[in-house]
Amino acid sequence: MTEKLTSNRVKKITQHIYDLPALPTTVAKIIELVDHPQTSAQTLSGIISSDQVLTAQILKLANSAYYGFPRKISTVPLAIVVIGLETLKNLVLSVSVIDRFSRYQHAMPFDVYLFWEHAIGTAVASRMLAKDEHYQISGEVFAAGLLHDLGKYIMSLYFKDDFSKVVTRMIDEDLPMYQIEKQVFPEIHHAQIGAWLVEKWNFPEPIKMGIHYHHEPQLSEEHQKLAWLLHFGDYLTKKLGIGYSGDMSTPRYNPELTETLRLKKNETGEVDEDYYLKRLETEIEQEPSLFILARQYHENGHFPKPSPHFQHQQLAGIQG
Repeated sequence: MTEKLTSNRVKKITQHIYDLPALPTTVAKIIELVDHPQTSAQTLSGIISSDQVLTAQILKLANSAYYGFPRKISTVPLAIVVIGLETLKNLVLSVSVIDRFSRYQHAMPFDVYLFWEHAIGTAVASRMLAKDEHYQISGEVFAAGLLHDLGKYIMSLYFKDDFSKVVTRMIDEDLPMYQIEKQVFPEIHHAQIGAWLVEKWNFPEPIKMGIHYHHEPQLSEEHQKLAWLLHFGDYLTKKLGIGYSGDMSTPRYNPELTETLRLKKNETGEVDEDYYLKRLETEIEQEPSLFILARQYHENGHFPKPSPHFQHQQLAGIQG
């Protein structure tokens, strides 16, 4: 007889699966330092240089046509100055998460590249909304947006048959994925599992709670503002058709969000969706670097490491 899937059992499995990808200490250290006003590019470059994948991607991004620097950038400190600290932090987190989870892409019943596009889009949308709300730590919002659907990876990996039932039912029923998950998996859904995973990674409590309640922010007793930001950011991303989260249902949001977020209204007194969708389009156009990152991984199947000669160049730049 199959053991009943309960939230306690799933949590136990999630916490004790040793081959779940861990984020390197490099990521946590960089995220911590970027938020410190006295952190220099030189300090950050010393940490980044210990990770060849991060080094390669940062240099590649800094040399992209998007930044249009007049000469080739071959050192990490200069690359950091060119792309900026905020983009650096988002890039570091994105590279690390995508690199570690895309190795399991065979388990996902939908396109992994589109999945990461949706995740990045939600991060950008939630950060855009956070600026309106004067949310103090924009890095938390971006991280929560990027990671909000990671629980789907876990469910597709370890509960593949049951997760396939969820996907199949979405074809016939216009219900959000998390609602069907609750019926197939007693008392559990991907947002909950995603929250347990970031707890394992020692991410701040607001990120954990935001991910846990991004479908039902009204149920959150703590850090509700972040949950609402993710909730509406997720909706706008789906509405704009950025990537694909695996959820086939019609995008919808909880109207209670107007009680928490100071959203612009239209002439009929409803949330002015067109205003936010146009703004999100602009935000994405202004920051293509992370979408380029997802595309590069999709095309190569991995993030390329720099050649020994390239490594020697950037190391000389750090020491000099």
